[in-house]
Amino acid sequence: MSEHRGLNLSDPSTGSDASYITRNSRIAEIYLNATQLEQLPDTVILERCLSLRSVISTTSTFSQLLQTARKRPHLQQINQIGVGLQGVVFERVGKESALKKEKPGNESLSSNLRKEYTIHCQVSAAFDRYQLLTNSETLVPKAFRFIPKTGEELFWEELLPKLPQEYRIRDNSMLLQRILPLPKVVRRALINKFITTDVSQASTLLADPRNKHCLARVYLGKENGTLSHESPLRNFPMYLDNMKEIGIDTIKLANALGKAYATLHWGAGVNGDDIEFVFGTTAEQRLRGNPPDVQHRAVCLFLLDFGQCDIVDLSQESETVYQAFKGAMVTGDNQYFIPHANQPELFAAFKEGYSAAGTIILADKRLDSKFDMKEFIQQYEEYAEDFLY
Repeated sequence: MSEHRGLNLSDPSTGSDASYITRNSRIAEIYLNATQLEQLPDTVILERCLSLRSVISTTSTFSQLLQTARKRPHLQQINQIGVGLQGVVFERVGKESALKKEKPGNESLSSNLRKEYTIHCQVSAAFDRYQLLTNSETLVPKAFRFIPKTGEELFWEELLPKLPQEYRIRDNSMLLQRILPLPKVVRRALINKFITTDVSQASTLLADPRNKHCLARVYLGKENGTLSHESPLRNFPMYLDNMKEIGIDTIKLANALGKAYATLHWGAGVNGDDIEFVFGTTAEQRLRGNPPDVQHRAVCLFLLDFGQCDIVDLSQESETVYQAFKGAMVTGDNQYFIPHANQPELFAAFKEGYSAAGTIILADKRLDSKFDMKEFIQQYEEYAEDFLY
């Protein structure tokens, strides 16, 4: 797979919004027009849009600004769109990349940004290698570049004046491919369906800049829970009961997550501690090297956030490797992303995806005589039962 193929769609035609395109010659994509979607009930909007086959056509101000800013440097603002344990994430308006800037003092910790960058690149390479072989639908944003806080004078001279005042100091940073937020038509439906039916409150929430940076976490292992009152659409928790109510194909998602964990483990040799799976969007790729079309946004399942991960040496004894992987699978938010055995149909789909992808990868690496997917899954199932139920 080429460097950008995993996050961009080829556009073989300039047809109408009802036309079909293909992302990787296997998966048909269906165009949805945002203006037409707005006429539908919120549940229908969410069911149609939160699908791995959807491309949403939008003429929102967000999309228009991204398009315009590419040619007008004065519009290329830098805005905070996320914060985590290691650092703060900024969008660069008009740019395909986001900036993750390490928090002061974090570079001395084992979970430093340089380590995260190394692991991120390793994971991205594994997904590039095995995406088609395993028919995986999970995407990993590209890690483009690591920028140390010393040196890189031209980069820092241009960047620092554009950052919010409190962040205008040099810290190790990385440029990574930005996951675009869910479009406004989806954000409005999420608010109306799960947060408030009050028109005034809904309008206020929709207009809040913090809620424009909306990604939805796919919690197949957590039936219900609470929302953040401060910025509920940033990292919106899409609980299992919510997905079932909407009509999302959770079986397909469980299978996709199984393949992703197997690729992470056996393809990249990474334990997956505290990773995230989210619904987000990516701009459709145009032909002939033109910039991606942000007014046509494909809804995708993304794997991200490798700041707490560790590399696992697959040359170790099988039991040591099994323990490293299954231990991470029951800690942090992994227990919310992975389906539980008390949802037998979902858990079976997860195990099927994991086993199928893992078997292909181990055969490719000639490790299939050392590691056994059936044995590992059985061990994980017993281990999870002790920890989670």
